Amino acid sequence: MTPEARTEAWTRFRRDPVLLAGMLLVAGQTVVRALIVVRSYYWQDDFVHLDLARRLGLSREFLIRDHNGHLEIGANVVYWLIGRNAGLSFLPAALWLLGLQVVASCLLLAVLRELFGRSPWILLPLAGYLFTPLGLAVATWTASGLEALPVQIGMLLALLGLVRAIRRHSWRWAAISVGGHALGLLFYEKALLILPVLLGVLLLVEGAGHPLGRRLRSLARSRRYLLGHGLLVLAYLPLYVVVVDSTASLDLDAGAALSWTGETVAGMVLPGVFGGPWTAAGAEETRLPGVGAATGVVVALLALGVVAGSLWLRGRRALNGWALVAGYLAADVALVLIGRGQLLDLVTRDPRYISDALPVIAIGCCAAFTGPLVERATTARRLPYGGGSLRPALAASGLLAASGLVTTTLVAGELQHRGSRDYVHGVLAAMDADPGVPVVSSQPPWNVNIFGRPRLDGMLRTLGQERSFDRPGTELFMFDGSAELRPVTVLAPRLQRAGPAPGCGWSVGAAGRSLGELSGPAEAPEVVRLGYLAGSPVTLVLSVGGDERELALPPGAGQAFFVVTGQEGEVEVRTAGPASSRLCVLDVVVGTPWPQDGP
Repeated sequence: MTPEARTEAWTRFRRDPVLLAGMLLVAGQTVVRALIVVRSYYWQDDFVHLDLARRLGLSREFLIRDHNGHLEIGANVVYWLIGRNAGLSFLPAALWLLGLQVVASCLLLAVLRELFGRSPWILLPLAGYLFTPLGLAVATWTASGLEALPVQIGMLLALLGLVRAIRRHSWRWAAISVGGHALGLLFYEKALLILPVLLGVLLLVEGAGHPLGRRLRSLARSRRYLLGHGLLVLAYLPLYVVVVDSTASLDLDAGAALSWTGETVAGMVLPGVFGGPWTAAGAEETRLPGVGAATGVVVALLALGVVAGSLWLRGRRALNGWALVAGYLAADVALVLIGRGQLLDLVTRDPRYISDALPVIAIGCCAAFTGPLVERATTARRLPYGGGSLRPALAASGLLAASGLVTTTLVAGELQHRGSRDYVHGVLAAMDADPGVPVVSSQPPWNVNIFGRPRLDGMLRTLGQERSFDRPGTELFMFDGSAELRPVTVLAPRLQRAGPAPGCGWSVGAAGRSLGELSGPAEAPEVVRLGYLAGSPVTLVLSVGGDERELALPPGAGQAFFVVTGQEGEVEVRTAGPASSRLCVLDVVVGTPWPQDGP
């Protein structure tokens, strides 16, 4: 930036203190988020996306696919970019999350100024949006952030473009509006809610204070600017239906739905709007702490007081803003009940499912307090809410930001997915300390990756850490949930037999012997454990369904372990090398590996 440009920008800020204050709030949020997100780590879906990006590349199979009921083309592109040089550092993903949040925050400031002018009181809902703990889950988890933040960006860009297109009769801004909507749909199908938001803002915010008939006529006159959005939705829906296998249904009773809705709104959304829950007790990964009954009552009364205050100042006009907020939250809650009805115990107090509503809440709150005063509130002209009351607005915004920062500080550690980072680093440290130890590539623990794929070898490979797994050996280990290496025991055996000859079992030579048969492939890794007795060093060859593996055995009595995955058919053994090489196989067990307890 040239000195002349800097001077011009500073002059503009001095003439527009609300813009300067808003940008300072955005800068403050960015600093706080940076301190948290750079210490976060990959978690859950991240490993699935990164593994697929590594294996499939920038292909149609990778980009356009169903992931847990979602269509996330744009997010897949980002994962491909991150995964090209993925390492143990979370910094590349952190920079994406921070960049998206900065864009969304600046767009919200622009939208609030476009809709409500230069009133300093737009800083209060802006501060609420910037520092609410409801936005933390999507700020620190890549998979969730690449859904919610682009939807917020797409929504705000579409809204900003549409309002300016209508006010300025500009087709350029209309195109920008449709482009914002398309951007949101590229990342997350929930961007389908952008069109209802556009209609809601035109009817409830732009048309506030006018009779319903006049609002509808005004909306009809704006249909040419909305046509592109309608065509975009009509083009997107068939793609989503074809790609995503959506069989979700509202499979819960009305009582459970009502209970969950009440807990979500009263126990999470309302406290979050005011910066709560102001405690760390009960925080778990993306779930916020619960608020006690007393705190919940206080917050509910405070929310009712805010609504009552807006009605006293603005009359029934204030209901337009609250209707916008309530309508969008109702849509968010309904989607959770339909799509995650069987997981309500897990998603309760998880704000990532409603984080896309945060810009709408800010807009609705501004709308509720915008417009002419009603006659009974004329005495309120002496109160500090007017257009030039910058200091009270800054003080209130600072108080709300501080409230959110209290909760942010308390729950930041839980949101950084330290368990996932510690598990990965613990596995690498253990394997590097003893590179020769044979280790099963098992499923990561549920608190790292609940999907069960990729397995441990693939998960490390996505992070640029190639390690050797599933080698045969006379002993075998696997990692427990704390990244501690444990000897393997075999559970739920599919095949378990002892040899027929007393003292020897099966006498095995170069000709080979069949020990049994595995019917039906297993998706997870299985272990073949053979008890043996050898008089001299010998090489044992195991074949399962024709797939052979070999292991050099020392003389004496011991055990031989082989890891097999997805194989079926005859289990055969033979010796390799000289024809005179023989050994006794005492027994065979094929089943699921599990880490033994104890040291």
